[in-house]
Amino acid sequence: MYVIPGPASPVLSSRVATKLNLPLAKVVYSVFPDGELYVKVEKGVKDAVVIQSIRSSDDIVYLMLLFDILSNYRLIAVVPYMGYARQDRAFNEGEAVSIRAIAEFLENHAEKVISVNLHSREAASHFKNLVEIDAMTEIGRYYIGQDVIMISPDKGSLERVKVAAKVAGCEYDYLEKVRIDAETVEIYPKNIDVENKRVVIVDDIISTGGTIAKAAETLKASYIEAACVHAVLAANSLNKLFSSGIKDVIATDTVEQAVSKISVADLIAEKITEVCELY
Repeated sequence: MYVIPGPASPVLSSRVATKLNLPLAKVVYSVFPDGELYVKVEKGVKDAVVIQSIRSSDDIVYLMLLFDILSNYRLIAVVPYMGYARQDRAFNEGEAVSIRAIAEFLENHAEKVISVNLHSREAASHFKNLVEIDAMTEIGRYYIGQDVIMISPDKGSLERVKVAAKVAGCEYDYLEKVRIDAETVEIYPKNIDVENKRVVIVDDIISTGGTIAKAAETLKASYIEAACVHAVLAANSLNKLFSSGIKDVIATDTVEQAVSKISVADLIAEKITEVCELY
């Protein structure tokens, strides 16, 4: 069995291959002048683990071409960051349920799909053969021994933050919106006084950075940083975070960024081993 690195996840793929002691396949990815994509996998690759996060439409096309090349062999698809998961239902009439289409596409080609922290239970429900990994434990391990308070940006994300805080052995809370008057809403921690404390705002995804930035601007803490599993960081979101008072951003390598200081390679390697032992 080989590990095939998708162009969105080359570093993570290499780390997983090393953990599993599997060969890392040589793959050529290129773009024709008209924008069409090209993929070539080295000869001799048969059964494989394909590792490719989905951040863009190109990432999906690359997966489609890889699946075509390997259509006669056993495949496990590892999609560390599952794009399109936020459109997990039709919010308005006539909308596509994007994650349902992605799930069908992946499961038509791979016997198992492994992913990390899908955005919602609703998104996960569209898969039949999904193995999901919770990387909040790794965020917690990163902060073991550090004097921090973990804050969820809202009550809906509190359960995720609890997981990280339990591993780190630190206090945690969530932000609550309090309406002062018809035009003013302020945000406070629900139960814990964070003034003059080191605070880590924890979430599953940082995309535009707007939620985290607004939270940072309202907290009266001596030091604020942000931690997440998926650092999508669209447009100028990183600048937005630092401008809001965030001193550091810590993320995993499900999306490979400069802030990816935590690896999920161990977790993914363990799940691949478990899946392979079942067959």
